Amino acid sequence: MASPFYNYTIATFTRGLNTLSTILKKAEEYAKEKGIPLDELLNARLLEDMKPLSFQIVTATNTVSKALARAAFVEPPPQQEPDTTYEDLYKRLDRTLAELEKIDPARIATKEGKTFKAPIGMNEFNYTLEDYSVRFAIPNFYFHVVTAYEILRSNVFADLASLGGVN
Repeated sequence: MASPFYNYTIATFTRGLNTLSTILKKAEEYAKEKGIPLDELLNARLLEDMKPLSFQIVTATNTVSKALARAAFVEPPPQQEPDTTYEDLYKRLDRTLAELEKIDPARIATKEGKTFKAPIGMNEFNYTLEDYSVRFAIPNFYFHVVTAYEILRSNVFADLASLGGVN
């Protein structure tokens, strides 16, 4: 039987990463068609003081990797710096999707209900996997997926939608 953590996160993360890959490909195609320098969209932001598109994708994938480490009760890998090319980001997305495919629901189920400490910002919190998934991992993941979409929506998809290319 799959655990609540597994049920809450794995499909959510998989769907979100596939969405990021799809919108990133559409953005890259758009940039090539319009002669926009490829790094321009990767460095695009909603507002000047916000992090760019590449950061949003990296943080979404790091959120997944951290959640999977928490599910295994191992130290999460260090946060990686943003990748700078579409190819790097596609590789990152593919690696993270591959991590999700390897997850054993029965193994996660043995960890459910146990508490662990998770540093978030300057604070440290006690979580169970169930709490961590619904109170931190999934909301944080969605924030970065949605922000990536909004960056592209404001820079690319508004134009594509007027051409009938994106809903």
